[in-house]
Amino acid sequence: MSKMVQRVVALVVMLVVVMGGTIWGTASMTIQYQPLNSGAPVVMTVNGDEVCADEYAGYMLYNMAYYANMYAQFGMSDVWNDEYAAATLGASMPQAAKDQSVYARVVLQKFNELGLKLTYNQEKQMTQLRQDTIDSMGYDAFVKQIAGFGFSDQSYSNFMYISQCYNALNEYYFGENGANVPSDEELRQYFADNYIAAKHILISTVDPTTGETIRTDEEAKAEAQKILDRINAGEDYDALMNEYSEDPGLSGNPDGYIFTDGDMVTEFYDGAKALAEDEVSGLVKSPYGYHIIKRMALDVDGQLENYKNQLTTAVAGTMDDLLTQWMQEADVQTTDVYDEITYQNVRDYIPAEVQEILNAQDAAADASATDDTAATDDAAATDDTAATDDAAAETADAAE
Repeated sequence: MSKMVQRVVALVVMLVVVMGGTIWGTASMTIQYQPLNSGAPVVMTVNGDEVCADEYAGYMLYNMAYYANMYAQFGMSDVWNDEYAAATLGASMPQAAKDQSVYARVVLQKFNELGLKLTYNQEKQMTQLRQDTIDSMGYDAFVKQIAGFGFSDQSYSNFMYISQCYNALNEYYFGENGANVPSDEELRQYFADNYIAAKHILISTVDPTTGETIRTDEEAKAEAQKILDRINAGEDYDALMNEYSEDPGLSGNPDGYIFTDGDMVTEFYDGAKALAEDEVSGLVKSPYGYHIIKRMALDVDGQLENYKNQLTTAVAGTMDDLLTQWMQEADVQTTDVYDEITYQNVRDYIPAEVQEILNAQDAAADASATDDTAATDDAAATDDTAATDDAAAETADAAE
């Protein structure tokens, strides 16, 4: 999955977590996608479909909220009030909002192109989050909360609708009997061609948990050679493995490992791949020490089900791979307005009802800060007056 798609998906997850919704219950409405129809200027087109400034700016503010939440976990309470951090991070916000906009359009376009419909459960899951939140906090509090993420009620509903379209596409392509799901025969062939089964005896040079040296390279090599000589003399491989191997995974994998390229360190993979079935290697050196590898027969039919998910991914990819491809292939054209919107002025472009809520919240925060300052000043003045009175009394006492 590309980092672009990872970030977009993470944003969807963050909103669900923050809103705190559940899945089941009785929803009072069914969410449908509706263009905002606000008359805002167009910032870009995606395969000919327009994205207006209020939607794009909402996505930018949403990304800003995501990063503010992320940085807060590392002790930076407000990254956007830190001049250096804001400028550095802010430079990436137009691209982040652009990615989000393209994601939304290509998902919706592909969903409609295929003539898909949301299932009852998908509609219920989508609408229940909204309804549960409204039930728990009231509608006014709900719209204020989503405003902090750049959403109006409708743009939030659109966002959740698109996330369910994504789920529907995933089911269409990769669900049971999905369009992109390989046949068992294709999976079986890929498994046989690309996976290896092998055992090994490891004599370590380093502690696998700490990385500390436990014996020199020469000592490990000499110890491994003694074991290899005994194997070559006819002693049982498994008995020697169980007695001498220092592989920390041995107890959990007594029959060895099944792996493909990239699963093991290169030296181990190459050493195993070079063997015929039941053949034992010479000494194979890796960063962990010295291995004596025995290649085993791969039980394709017996193990296929256990590896089916990763084999399917290897053969057909994932929904996010498809999404990455669609986003990269999309014809995206930006306008002059796109260049005008930055993290600094983004609130000038968000939906009008969201602006109104955020401006009211700012005004309330400013008023509260003014009241706190006035209270502090009054307290300080009172303390100063009391101190002056005390000093005057002490002076009078001294004069008497």
